[in-house]
Amino acid sequence: MTDLSVLALVGIILALIAGYAIRLKAVPMPTSAKAADEIIAYIPGDTKAVTDFGSGWGDLALAIARARPDVTVTGIELSPIPYAISRVRAILAAKPNLDFIRADFRTRDRDPGDVVVCFLDPRVMTDVGDVLDQRMASGGIVILRAFAIPGWQAFGEVPMKTGSDHLYLYRIGSHKSGIVA
Repeated sequence: MTDLSVLALVGIILALIAGYAIRLKAVPMPTSAKAADEIIAYIPGDTKAVTDFGSGWGDLALAIARARPDVTVTGIELSPIPYAISRVRAILAAKPNLDFIRADFRTRDRDPGDVVVCFLDPRVMTDVGDVLDQRMASGGIVILRAFAIPGWQAFGEVPMKTGSDHLYLYRIGSHKSGIVA
């Protein structure tokens, strides 16, 4: 491969990442191991299925699958480059409880499981809330990093030890202001 063809390939990859970041209003952000550990600590012990909305490079979903082999973990990512990288990482990790799906969480018509984790741009948090209102069963737990869902009442807002972000913890059924489950 010549230097020019390598440069062209890198340009195409960067253009795809940028194009999808603009379209989806979200830039794929990595999750450090320490931040993942903090999030995993809030996943209840009886959890059977976790979905990561906007799983990006796969860091958090992979960390959950490693820490909780008893849990089925699904990462949902629409951007093709982060999705492809997360799929390769899943294959190399050989975790039978981990899967990545290339899809838009907004249009995927399935129950996301017991727990949803998410670290997406604040401009899509209303969409996250709408999808979870429609598809997640009462009692399900939602763990969001950095950005709250407008109009939702968190049962916990926890400052993260690994930075300036907060974790917002919600329980479906008591997540709307004034509703007690």
